[in-house]
Amino acid sequence: MRCAVIGGTGYVGVRLVRRLLDAGHDVTVLVRSPAKLAASGWAEQVDAVDGDLADPAAVAALVAGADAVVHLAHALERPDFPERDRAAAWTVSTAAADAGVRRLVYLGGLRPAAPEASRHLSSRAEVADVFLAGDVPTVALEASIIVGSGSTSFEMIRYLAERVPVLPAVPWLAHRTQPIAIADVLHYLVGALDLPASVDRRFDIGGPDVLSYLELIRRYLRLAGLAQGVVLPVPVPVPPGGPALAGRVVEALTPLSRQLATPLIESLAEDLVCVEEDVLAVIGPPPDGRTTYDAAVRAALGRRDEPPAPDDDPALAGPTDPAGSGGTVYRWSTTEPSPADVAELWSVVDGIGGDAGWFVPLGAWTVWGWADQLLGGVGGYRGRPARRALAVGDVVDGWCVEAVEPRVRLRLRSEMRAPGTLTLELAVDPDVSGHGSHLRLAVRFVPTGLAGLVWGRALLAGAPAVFGAMARGIAARAAVIPLVPPM
Repeated sequence: MRCAVIGGTGYVGVRLVRRLLDAGHDVTVLVRSPAKLAASGWAEQVDAVDGDLADPAAVAALVAGADAVVHLAHALERPDFPERDRAAAWTVSTAAADAGVRRLVYLGGLRPAAPEASRHLSSRAEVADVFLAGDVPTVALEASIIVGSGSTSFEMIRYLAERVPVLPAVPWLAHRTQPIAIADVLHYLVGALDLPASVDRRFDIGGPDVLSYLELIRRYLRLAGLAQGVVLPVPVPVPPGGPALAGRVVEALTPLSRQLATPLIESLAEDLVCVEEDVLAVIGPPPDGRTTYDAAVRAALGRRDEPPAPDDDPALAGPTDPAGSGGTVYRWSTTEPSPADVAELWSVVDGIGGDAGWFVPLGAWTVWGWADQLLGGVGGYRGRPARRALAVGDVVDGWCVEAVEPRVRLRLRSEMRAPGTLTLELAVDPDVSGHGSHLRLAVRFVPTGLAGLVWGRALLAGAPAVFGAMARGIAARAAVIPLVPPM
């Protein structure tokens, strides 16, 4: 069928469009950001309509000829988001009816006993009700926390768990919720498209676990291999402005803005648990059953220690997700030209470590190695294989070879003690002029806990002096002009 997707470049939308295309559907998306569309990975496979939900003409163009419309957009970062979302819902509902659309699918939020306690949840319920009151048969899927890298609610859990060692025992933490994996959400969204017109209702969707928000944080810490935080009683009642204050705290500790975090915190004021689970009978459960919270977190944590690569796993962070999705990663890189050709430059890269040294300022590697040994680590000097060419798994002083492509790149993972995972990649490229070459050096550190954040910032501060000198030294050695004595 032809599907019109509103919010196609958002967190859920990017992943859903990929599923729809894989299933053979034709897709049209409404686009406000050409840059996000270009980064989606499927821009060339869809039809795009420029505009936003405030433009009825753009919405009409989007839904023209569509069999189904999927509505995923929310204006949560704007202070007047309830009014904007309500107006957008009426616009979409009217345009879809005029275009003869046969199915409308909406993803909203679970409804607490008193939805007026949260502007965020009451707004999502209102949008669902607008669609259900319209002339197009609607399936409104209502979920609580969606678990996956890039999901705003999950990223808030991640950053609070990793950066707040002492949690105040505010009442919100005791409320229960029913988190759902992003893969399960996509299963229900795609399945809703095939339902007959007689199905015109909302469905609660959730995973198999009902947990308190405190338990979500504690389980995340355990699965991420971090120490459990301390929970302190709150001696006084939380003031009426508590969510706004908490939003400012979240903004200070995470990449999330308070405009986005505050409405989400307001939604923690009551339990968010599925009242019914009819969706399991009407659409059916995911092929492997509903994903547990623990399994969803493990999937979201997958491959954090590796460099980013194209991957269609919906649980992993993607290029269109908000900044900071997938957890904090510290990166530093530099490029150094060399008059040597690629073969000569690669010979220095491939021969690094051991007696050849690391081309860093005098004492830097030695001090790091001594400190590591004092902490019970492997130290900075263990030598390297006698053979010239390195292979995956080889030990090179305090590093291990993680990947190697001869005359292209070498990736090393540090085995010295650090609160996180440090990788060093050295790559060689021919100069575009045909003479000489370039060395690309990239450092990547995935921190663990608060100590990792401190360590990562220190690494970035010292990287130009240490790793910048390494790049210059390797390039100079390849040209047989030593810049600094290797050590």
